[in-house]
Amino acid sequence: MAEKMYKILINDTLGRYIAASKQIKAGELILVEEPVLVGPQLDGPSICFNCCRNVRISGYIFCRNCNKAIICGPKCTGNLHTTEECLSLKEASVTGEILARYGQIVFPLRCILWKKYKTNVFESFMQLESHLERRRDTHIWRRHKIAVEDILRYQLFENVNNELVQKVCGILDVNSFEIRPPTSSVEMIKNPGVQCLRGLYLQAALMAHDCVGNTHLSVDDDFLLRIHASVDIPEGTPIFFNYCNVLQGTIDRKQHLREGKYFECCCVRCKDATELGTDLSSLKCHRCRKGLIRLINPETAKSNWECVECSKKFASGLINLTVQEGRRRIHDLGRENTILTLLKANNWIRCFADYSNINEMEKLLATLSVTFHPNHFLILELQQNMAGAYTRLPPNKKNLSRKIALCQWLLNVFCKIEPGLSRMKALTLYELQSSLIDLSNKQHRDKEITDEKLVTKLLSAESILKESIQHLLYEPLKSPEGKIAQRAMYELKMLRTSISSIQEDVLKSSKQRTKLGRRIGRELTDNDENKIDCKTEEDKELIKDKLENGNSKSSRRRRHKKKNIQNNN
Repeated sequence: MAEKMYKILINDTLGRYIAASKQIKAGELILVEEPVLVGPQLDGPSICFNCCRNVRISGYIFCRNCNKAIICGPKCTGNLHTTEECLSLKEASVTGEILARYGQIVFPLRCILWKKYKTNVFESFMQLESHLERRRDTHIWRRHKIAVEDILRYQLFENVNNELVQKVCGILDVNSFEIRPPTSSVEMIKNPGVQCLRGLYLQAALMAHDCVGNTHLSVDDDFLLRIHASVDIPEGTPIFFNYCNVLQGTIDRKQHLREGKYFECCCVRCKDATELGTDLSSLKCHRCRKGLIRLINPETAKSNWECVECSKKFASGLINLTVQEGRRRIHDLGRENTILTLLKANNWIRCFADYSNINEMEKLLATLSVTFHPNHFLILELQQNMAGAYTRLPPNKKNLSRKIALCQWLLNVFCKIEPGLSRMKALTLYELQSSLIDLSNKQHRDKEITDEKLVTKLLSAESILKESIQHLLYEPLKSPEGKIAQRAMYELKMLRTSISSIQEDVLKSSKQRTKLGRRIGRELTDNDENKIDCKTEEDKELIKDKLENGNSKSSRRRRHKKKNIQNNN
């Protein structure tokens, strides 16, 4: 049996967490884990108990054994609705109609049933952090009371333990992973918070948080979770996963963690007002027009802001209103349509606006750039949208050049906030190399660059494509990123063939030019020798020197110096 790459530790700061049991190199596999259960979001649609595909309101059937579990069809090939769960549901005082009508109770109920038939799993599950006391009497507590607790008590079990229900809901909220539904289940993810699923992995749930994680996660269609090291992890170092969207600013990340995970992040990035030198949250000072406005104390929830040049202070409320206005303008520009785009930092799926007018986007970028730092997270969001929009525009040289500039700018930031293996970087690199190849071919076609320059540009694109593939190889084959990886490998093969062909043509052309040059040189030499016979001895020497050394300035100076010496003698 292979040695475990991690060990479970505990301390006052992180609670129970996993750390590297030995030196782990970037790309090494740390953990492979099957989910103990997969369920819908609290507001998500009904899903099949067995395979977790979405089921239509009138298109499902019940398990023929327990007559309660919702199944997508008689030929369902899933395996999550086990025999033990089927027997427990059969004995429970619940009907299939109740489960279909109140989908919010399904995930917690299936966990509670473990108490009867899978006690070891239930005990491990109950050891996970629920933050019960910090959640008590909050809006999420009251929401679960109405949507889950009351229904379980009045509709199913009169003696249901309310604390148990709230703890189970808390564990699911805090520890489950947002994962994609099976690829054949939906065509487009427009609202990840509703359409995505929640997967519960007992070992992976022990990963601690850091806003600069050291792991890369992927989940296949069978919900098998694989965790690879995104960077080198020294022995004893905690294995971190970023619970947040890596492109969020400090205020938004800390708020998400405070409200959803119930702790204050004190990582290096959260303590740094520059966010690792990216200024992802910084604004431009309208007073001195030179300095940047940054958080005075990033570790304080409602810290004021200050210009680093003129020291003018700004209230947190004013900065928040400014950011909200910028966010509103971006949203309003593309609220009519949305499309699925894969440039998501953490949750793997992101909805980007389908902007029909790139000129309006460019104008908005110029407007926001007056107030926000070029790396501000709102600017980056808009630039991602623009890169996607340019992909859908005619691939002329102007559009390609603009897309290349956007991708390069984004990559400079991505490399700092998500080092090592990165899905976000991989997809941006893929788009970058594609545009570089198209632009280089068009420039060569229009005779703007030579054959040699074309080869240089294509070799650069090849290097970028190889780097993209190195990231994408860790993705499941059937996932959108995995399919891009397969396409990228084919394109890499074609690109190498193209480069080799062009290099051969350049080499042949070079040899032909060399032969032609030598032939002309020989003919010129023969003609000059014939002319030398008609010259004086002094002229013969000068002509021979010219043939041997050329007609450069240095050659002319040498001949002039030689002639002066002869005259002096």
